[in-house]
Amino acid sequence: MSKQKGLTLLEILVSVLILALVMTALANIFVTAKRYILHSRLRMAGGELGRLFLDPLQQDVRQDQWGNNCLSANVNCPGAQTIDNTTYTPNYTITKNSPLTNLNEVSVTVSWNEPAP
Repeated sequence: MSKQKGLTLLEILVSVLILALVMTALANIFVTAKRYILHSRLRMAGGELGRLFLDPLQQDVRQDQWGNNCLSANVNCPGAQTIDNTTYTPNYTITKNSPLTNLNEVSVTVSWNEPAP
């Protein structure tokens, strides 16, 4: 009767399989987290650039001078910006004589293409 201590080949294979499944799940979590962080950074940059695109217009775009600004003439408005190889493009929307305020309203939508992680 031999009382050898140790693991059988089957026990080792099962433990390696379990370890591989756990490592695959952890790797997937890290890849997903990296993608989420990149998306969040791009959204934050887009929001800040939206403010950058609208801030100069606060001084130039006035209701009493609506016909003489970059939005009404569609020239020299703040344009696309590139940061870290990502180009952010503004799209200005003008609502003339809004029913709530009877004023022209300007909004900007910033778009970009997200790089593959």
